Amino acid sequence: MITLTREEQKSVVKMVMESYQGVTLTEAKSNENIREEIMLNLKFYNSLKEGFTKDNKTTLEEATGIISTFLSVMGNIKDFLTGTKVIKNIIEWIKGILEKIVAKLSPVIDKFVPQKIQDLSKAGAEAVQKFVKWLYDTVSYKGIAKLFAMIRYKTLKPTDEQKKCMELAAEIAYKWIIISLITFFVIKFIITAWPVILSSTAKGGAAATQQAAIGGGKLSGLLTALAPLKSILAKLGHGSLFKGIFSSTSAAIKIKDARKVNDDIKIKAKEIKNQEIKNIGAAWNQCPIK
Repeated sequence: MITLTREEQKSVVKMVMESYQGVTLTEAKSNENIREEIMLNLKFYNSLKEGFTKDNKTTLEEATGIISTFLSVMGNIKDFLTGTKVIKNIIEWIKGILEKIVAKLSPVIDKFVPQKIQDLSKAGAEAVQKFVKWLYDTVSYKGIAKLFAMIRYKTLKPTDEQKKCMELAAEIAYKWIIISLITFFVIKFIITAWPVILSSTAKGGAAATQQAAIGGGKLSGLLTALAPLKSILAKLGHGSLFKGIFSSTSAAIKIKDARKVNDDIKIKAKEIKNQEIKNIGAAWNQCPIK
C-alpha cells in the first residue's frame, strides 16, 4: 500500500489546521471533528497517490510531485466528499483547478529552456524533447480520472466503472493542461532563442534577415527545434495549434517582434482551450451517480 511521505502528511495536517485559526495542535488532538477531518484528508491524498502509481505505473518519485501539486491547488477536500459544499458550476470549478495546476507546473518548464541557445536545430529540439518527456512522465489523465471520480461519486475508493465514466472528462482536462504548458514552453523557448536569431541575422544586414524569414538560416533551425511539438499535438488531436504556432513564428521573425508571436500563440491556444473546457460539462455528467 502506497503511503504519504512524512512531509506530505505534515502538509495535509497543516492545510487542515489553517482552516481552524486560533486552535493549537494540542487542542486539535482532543477535538474529534478536527481529528476526523485530518484523517479524511490523509486517506484521500494517500488513495490518490496510490491511484497514480497503480493506474498509470507512475514512479513513486513522480507521484510525490503530483500529490504536492494537488495539495497546493486543491487543499481541503472535506467539502467535496461530504457534500457540505455545493459546486454550482462544475465547468468553472474544474477550469479554476486546471489553471492552478498549470500555474504550479509552469515554473518547472524554465529548466528545460536553454539559457543560451547556440545551435537552435540541436539544443532547441533536445530541450523540447526533454520537456515533452517530462510532461508525459508527470501528468496522467488516468490519475485525473480517479481524482474526478473521487469527487463526483464522493468516495475514497472509486470503482473501475466510476473511473472509466470520468475518463472522457479527464482526457479533456488532460489536453487542456498539456496545451497550456506547451504554449507556455513555446513562448519561453522563442523568447530565449530570439536574441540568437537577431544576432545572426544582424551580421548579414536586412538582406540576410529577409532570407532567413523566407526559409533559410536560423528560421529553418527554429522550426526544426519546434518539430517535436507537431507530433505530440497531433497525437492529442490539435494539429491546428501547431499550424498557428508555425505561422505565428514565421510572421514574428519577419517583423523582428517576439511579442507578436507571444500574442498570436496565446490567442490560438485560448481558442482551443475554451472549446475544450465547454465540453467537460457533458462529459462530467455522461454517467449517472449510483
